[in-house]
Amino acid sequence: MTMEAGERESQSSRYRQIAEQIKRAIDAGSLPPESRLPSVRTLATQFNVSLTTALKTLRTLEDERYAVARPKSGFFVAARKLSVARVPARTEQARTVAPLDEQTELHLAMVGSDCRVRLDLANGDSSLYPVRKIGLLMRQMGYSKPALLGNTVKGTGYAPLKAEIARRAVDYGCNINADDILITNGCIEAISLSLRAALNPGDVVAVESPCYFVLLQMLRNLNLRVIEVEPGPEGYVDVERLTGLFRRKAVQAFLTICNVNNPLGKSIPNEQKAWIARQADENDVVIVEDDIFGDTAFGDRRPFPMRAFSPNAILCSGFSKTVAPGIRIGWVQSVNYMRKIASLKYTSTMGTSVLSQAAVAELLRSGGYDAHLRKLRRELARQIHQMRQAVLRYFPGGTRVSDPEGGYVLWVEMPSGALNVRALFLKARNAGIGIAPGHIFATDERYDRCFRLNAGFGWNDEVEQAIRQLAQWCQLSLNGPEQEPG
Repeated sequence: MTMEAGERESQSSRYRQIAEQIKRAIDAGSLPPESRLPSVRTLATQFNVSLTTALKTLRTLEDERYAVARPKSGFFVAARKLSVARVPARTEQARTVAPLDEQTELHLAMVGSDCRVRLDLANGDSSLYPVRKIGLLMRQMGYSKPALLGNTVKGTGYAPLKAEIARRAVDYGCNINADDILITNGCIEAISLSLRAALNPGDVVAVESPCYFVLLQMLRNLNLRVIEVEPGPEGYVDVERLTGLFRRKAVQAFLTICNVNNPLGKSIPNEQKAWIARQADENDVVIVEDDIFGDTAFGDRRPFPMRAFSPNAILCSGFSKTVAPGIRIGWVQSVNYMRKIASLKYTSTMGTSVLSQAAVAELLRSGGYDAHLRKLRRELARQIHQMRQAVLRYFPGGTRVSDPEGGYVLWVEMPSGALNVRALFLKARNAGIGIAPGHIFATDERYDRCFRLNAGFGWNDEVEQAIRQLAQWCQLSLNGPEQEPG
């Protein structure tokens, strides 16, 4: 591990240490309810840390419901101690993802369909992307290289694009051969091909919970069973429980979004990734990694994927979250399964548009992609912050909201007693507001008080009003069913 990586991890663990110390003081009664917590500057001075680390400490206490933020007043000890919102330990019995009930099928069909306020997707407004640049590149290459359109689509992809992907991978710890890369129709196809190549029907796959709903339904369609592993107190997957499944031979694969998880927005630290990868290799567990959000991570350095710690991990990614949602250029890299993946690709979708591949390759080669990413990350961080603050401001006490490390989305957990999110989803849709209901992110009802919000379409009065409306429905439901709107 580099010195810089070690320093970043030291800072990360430092905020957690300070937060735990303050929590112990609250639990012991040394800091009574409603008492003011130290300011960001005071905390930074007291513990000799940066202002950023101090603020992250206070935000962590807020997320774990030990503290509340009051506009222009600071942070205060919560009126009552609430435990860290972890899902109670559940059975590790493998589940078959059940067929969708009629209402859930309706919800999934509606997520992503047109509505007035777009809070339901996991991408952004077209203004965030270099769509004009990529369109210009496609037109230029269509004229200068007509064979890109006229020739048969064959092979594993456009060689210059695969070379650029391999070159960039060095920056995030992966030494990969371009010959081991196959270009796909988006990252979802890459994941599907990988699962089909590496597993057999009936095999058991560990997934992070909450789990991106498309992946859950993909596992069902492939006749694969799942074990959902809840997050630990740090916000990412419970590593000990996960690796325990590996050692007990309870799973054959781990399907992970370890960088900027969807929907929680957290990344697993490098030390934990290395441990997971080592345990997977020692116990013959296949890691299939969805790294589609890796390039959207906030900060100066892109996080390493699991593949950086094991050459056996199958790495899937793409450009629909960074270049343009409609570009649908994904890729998969595997040392052990590439022949089978390529065969499955040829007998399913055969090939991927070469002209689009060529345009993306040129964007990467010219340096335009890196310049765009710096701007995209800054804007996403700003939009996430604005929406997160609004949720904390308008929703009733006891509401928890994630603090993403990248990407587009926030995960909201309403307080105990609030209306079922299935009802909230329908109320919102009737009002022209799209959200992603929490129950589609699990095989059971454990997230019926949760939902995912998308901040990618920017912040304006209409979005703020939509957040206030969602918060009002939540508050009314806590006041009593007789006060809920019809």
